[in-house]
Amino acid sequence: MKVLIVRTFPDILNISAYNVQEIGLAKALVRKGVECGVVFYNGKERSRTEQFSFEKEGVSYSFPIYWLRGFGFYKNGFMPEVYRLRKEYDVIQVHEYDQIFSWMMYTRMKKPTVIYHGPYYHEYARGYNLKCRVFDACFLRWRKHDDVVAMTKSELASDFLREKGFVHVHTVGVGVDEDKFKIGIEEEVVCPIETDTEKFRLLYVGKIEERRNVYFLIDMFEKLHRCDDRVQLIIVGDGEKEYADRFRERICGLVEKEAVLYCQKATQKELALIYQRSNLFVFTSNYEIFGMVLLEALYFGLPVISTPNGGASVLIRDDYDGYVMPEFQAECWIRRIQSLLSDPKKYEKMRENAHKLVEEHFLWDRLADRFIEGYEEAVMRYQEKKK
Repeated sequence: MKVLIVRTFPDILNISAYNVQEIGLAKALVRKGVECGVVFYNGKERSRTEQFSFEKEGVSYSFPIYWLRGFGFYKNGFMPEVYRLRKEYDVIQVHEYDQIFSWMMYTRMKKPTVIYHGPYYHEYARGYNLKCRVFDACFLRWRKHDDVVAMTKSELASDFLREKGFVHVHTVGVGVDEDKFKIGIEEEVVCPIETDTEKFRLLYVGKIEERRNVYFLIDMFEKLHRCDDRVQLIIVGDGEKEYADRFRERICGLVEKEAVLYCQKATQKELALIYQRSNLFVFTSNYEIFGMVLLEALYFGLPVISTPNGGASVLIRDDYDGYVMPEFQAECWIRRIQSLLSDPKKYEKMRENAHKLVEEHFLWDRLADRFIEGYEEAVMRYQEKKK
């Protein structure tokens, strides 16, 4: 089987700095014997092909990445050269049901095509909700799509697609690419955060923006820190200048007292060291499609306290590897954190469970078989449709 993974968003990625899901999946598929190619948007630059090579357990592998010339329109990417590439592959994977270029491929079905979808309805995501209403009225309703196979990142996303008339929907989740965090023997990676075993460190990784509710995070932490000064908060992230500048002013006093350690940015390998020097991951986001940082934190054995979101619905089980907090009540979050501080045995068990969950179920190598099943189903339904 030959699979072409098409990222339909009009953004040019830095694949060396960013943990790209398409590459993590492609690496796992290639190791399973699936020939794979990945399409990325290249803006107005000329199209080019590069060979992505990697090694796993002493074996070398590779697959092509096609950087295609295209154009963007309201966060939709269009790359006409995909139609030429499509002829060389058995199955096409596109992203998000509401991307117009994805819709053009999955509804015409000139090749078995699957959707990999993440977003879902949420009252906070008003812009996305409006976009979907417009898309459904202008595009989705005019072409049959009940025989399309869709794979999603969460149950929330699966329910969202079923409500829109998609029938063959499977929740597969998202995987971790371990290689992104491994530090070679000769590599020199300096962690921006010193080791401190006397502190119980909360960690937040993510954009500094309103959607992530970072001011609630600080208000809650201040109350917790007044009760127990062993607790320290590490923040890794940046945001739009005006908002991020105001936020840095807000935490200035806490940073001076070293109650908060702030790191504006970190590479994936620096981040791996930060995860290892932290104790508990705290995620206060109002809305999150999945939240790769949740997955990464669990992989490094950090229990997670999070709001309800796509990733939390799949990854977190209360008292097993973390807690899902349905409301923004600081006292409730503080009680959960204090309960782990006061019960080291329970905390260590949750750490063990967190890593075990990802190791057994959410590495890309574990998820690849579920994607292959989706591709095989898409081929079957396409062949039935042609009869």
